[in-house]
Amino acid sequence: MIKLVIIADDLTGALDTGVQFSKKNISTIVTADLNFNTEEISKDADVIVIDTESRHISAVEAKKRVKSVLSKFDKKKIKFFYKKTDSTLRGNIGSEIEGFMEGLDINEVSFIPAFPLSKRTVKDGILYVNDVKLSETQFAMDILNPVTDSFIPNIINKQSNINVEIKDINTDFPSKIDKEKNIYIFDSQNMEDMENIGKILYDKNKLNYAIGNAGFAEILTHYIKTDTKKEDIILEDNKVLFVCGSVNITSLKQCKYAEKTGYCSDTLNFNDIILENYKSSDNYINTKEYFKEKINNNNKFLLKTSDSEDVIKKAIEYTEKNSISMENLTSNIANSTGQLVSDLIKEQNIRNMIVFGGDTLIGILKNIECQYIIPVSEIFPGVVFTKAVGKETAINVITKAGGFGEENIIERINEFLENHSI
Repeated sequence: MIKLVIIADDLTGALDTGVQFSKKNISTIVTADLNFNTEEISKDADVIVIDTESRHISAVEAKKRVKSVLSKFDKKKIKFFYKKTDSTLRGNIGSEIEGFMEGLDINEVSFIPAFPLSKRTVKDGILYVNDVKLSETQFAMDILNPVTDSFIPNIINKQSNINVEIKDINTDFPSKIDKEKNIYIFDSQNMEDMENIGKILYDKNKLNYAIGNAGFAEILTHYIKTDTKKEDIILEDNKVLFVCGSVNITSLKQCKYAEKTGYCSDTLNFNDIILENYKSSDNYINTKEYFKEKINNNNKFLLKTSDSEDVIKKAIEYTEKNSISMENLTSNIANSTGQLVSDLIKEQNIRNMIVFGGDTLIGILKNIECQYIIPVSEIFPGVVFTKAVGKETAINVITKAGGFGEENIIERINEFLENHSI
């Protein structure tokens, strides 16, 4: 029986949030299929995470998707609903919160935006990343969702007129007679703050509807009761395909480090993967055969969509010259990468993957016709071991959002893989 419904706006975030429950032996399923059958996916799950893939679409459409997902659930039978946001507040934050509140028919909601374990903290309503104001970090230069403000109420109010209040957790909430809609933001500097907020909200019966990222989702796990048994992780093959579709500087540095640790690597041709139907192009077959040989000869192979930040300039120039939106261009790249990787998975019988970048992950999973994903274990904050279940195959996928992790994070991933290999 479903105890908690989580709505996320991208897949790596959905998995990063879902795994907080899986690692506490709470059965969890993640899906990006907006036409999901509620009864079917809820048979064996306590927690359902739905990825609306709405970070890069219009605010109006993002709000519609959130409300549409909520309409599929019986609100009276489910105790908790959680709107997962990006830890650096990229995407349609205000409009999706509006959709969340309207879809649940609620007048107030608590928003806990901090993620102390990943060095995201909030003080006086301002979000800091590594003790630097959000607007002064690399996330202000994100190619699709630049965040140019650090004050959270301002970010929300760019898309919503709902009243936003920075609230002290120890003060009283307004009476239920008050019909005005309110979003309450709570500061958090560390996990002790997060634990305290969770406990007080629960005691005041205010935890049923909440907003936050994977950081506060970990707090929610304390209030979900279950008797699920933990699944063993056994890897029967030591071959690993590592795909990086992120152009975030953090991911690019991590790829360079991976190359130093023994990953053979190569980069896809930009002019090929920007095509709307790459698989039908003249170069596709030769490229596929080239990478099949690379994978055959290397147990650890890294396939990149870019090897430097210069691709961002190239992408901008291409969109301006060819009158194509950046959203469409990045969608083409993700789908082209997904087409190629899907064929490599099938023809090389690949069972273990590492994927950096949410759009790339979606492109791959769509092309292998993935039906749902089971988050199994958290290797490191932001890095999740999952099982992707498709119509014809099930593969192990380690996922990471672009901006997470230290430069040497691949060492932790390699150690995890080695410890669970036969």
